[in-house]
Amino acid sequence: FFTSCQTICPIMAINMAELQSYFKEDNVVKFLSHSVTPVIDSVSVLRKYANKNGAIDDKWEITTGEKKHIYELARKSYFAVLDDGDGGDQDFIHTEQFILVDKKRQIRGFYDGTDAKELKRIISDIEILKNED
Repeated sequence: FFTSCQTICPIMAINMAELQSYFKEDNVVKFLSHSVTPVIDSVSVLRKYANKNGAIDDKWEITTGEKKHIYELARKSYFAVLDDGDGGDQDFIHTEQFILVDKKRQIRGFYDGTDAKELKRIISDIEILKNED
């Protein structure tokens, strides 16, 4: 996501807030959003975004970092995008995916973060994962 996005990101933020609300009392389930535009999305900009979207600090972390590292995570750890890139100035990742990662840092599911119907599926999958432990 990026804070100045006017297309999919606002919808995803609403849906993430819904998930956060559903699991608000659950101390195990956490949410993480990575900004893909660290040059624009400073800590203070992200704080405003978090406040605007009702992010609870201990529940939904909204982070950024070095662009090359974020893009490498997206491509090689989360498999969020299939295209290659180097995380340079011309590289850009913008995906609608919510990715479910378990306690062992294994990917357990991909969901369309812009589709409210997908929230039911991710909630169900999270509940299944919680019962595996």
